[in-house]
Amino acid sequence: MPDGLAPAFRQKPWAIMLAVNAALMAALVIYKYNTDYPVIQYSYLLATYHFGFMKRALLGTILALFDDKMRIASVFIIALSVWLVTMVLFVALFKRTFGLAGDRLALFIFTFGSPFFFKNFFHTFGFFDIYGCLFAIVVLLIPVNRLFPLIVSAGCTALVLIHHLHFLLYLPTIAVIATIRFHFLRPLSRIDLVYSVLAAVPPCAAMLASAAFGNASVPPDELLNYMRARALDPLTFVNITIWYTSPAGELAKTIASLPKNLPRLPVFAALFALHWPLIRFIGSLYAGIGAPAHRMAIGLGLAGIAAGYIVIFIFVYDYARWFSSAAVCMILLMHAMAQLQARAGAPAPSFARSASARRDLALGWAVTAIPRVGLQIPF
Repeated sequence: MPDGLAPAFRQKPWAIMLAVNAALMAALVIYKYNTDYPVIQYSYLLATYHFGFMKRALLGTILALFDDKMRIASVFIIALSVWLVTMVLFVALFKRTFGLAGDRLALFIFTFGSPFFFKNFFHTFGFFDIYGCLFAIVVLLIPVNRLFPLIVSAGCTALVLIHHLHFLLYLPTIAVIATIRFHFLRPLSRIDLVYSVLAAVPPCAAMLASAAFGNASVPPDELLNYMRARALDPLTFVNITIWYTSPAGELAKTIASLPKNLPRLPVFAALFALHWPLIRFIGSLYAGIGAPAHRMAIGLGLAGIAAGYIVIFIFVYDYARWFSSAAVCMILLMHAMAQLQARAGAPAPSFARSASARRDLALGWAVTAIPRVGLQIPF
């Protein structure tokens, strides 16, 4: 039997896994709503440009245009809405790129059902990582025309102003996706190259502004009092230092945490190993890129993405979030590479392998059963 042409009865376990994933996600939403008091995420929505430009304050500023006061329930409402929108768009993207027939349902389980992806995004609800994922999906879905670089530039600039770490967390992946779609899927021109370089200026300027002028311009007590004045619910704890930190301070905290965090790295390695069928598939996609120049450019892009994450790992120790976002970036880049192969007329590789069918099924159940990866430490 050829790979990827499994009979209908072999699809049943993957359909059951999909149902289990849906049940786990629903249970996670109910659990988080009833057990979490997201005061840290609440403070993120209370920060605005009231005292002038400040990092991590764009979203709060936008919300303040509609209501100067904020309830803690807004954290859950906004997070759930963004999570659901991102989920719907990802399903639309996956169906357009791969479909759900044959062995593609198994591929869907290893992406949509991965503990690195939507399950972990809701475990960390209220944090800003998901916005980078959401916009990357938008970049993969929207038509490619003259407005494409402008839209990508505006979205990336907004991401940096929402949280400056997006500059390393998702922008390199978005840049590779945009390069594939704008330059590799259509005839290359010098004007387009210049256009793309100019489009990169605003996000870079936003990052420089955040690094140079992003700290709050008022004393911590004054900023905290302003946030409490906007809050309609008790603001019991605010990590006010995040609006005053320097790279040196972040590095010192990360170094101090290394004895506790380094022994946990094998756990993340094991989680990635559970995704071996997905890793194998992405490798096949990359190897199947016909043009050597395209393959080299994407390889350099992957190196740039990895370099960005290494910098993040050095300065900020929320390792569970970073490993999860790195996995999400590879899943999104997989779609761009598949679009490139489809444009060249080459069929995407099979996901199913007869020789490893039992192992892949067991790994699928393991990926399905794990409800999350975590925020800082595994689970």
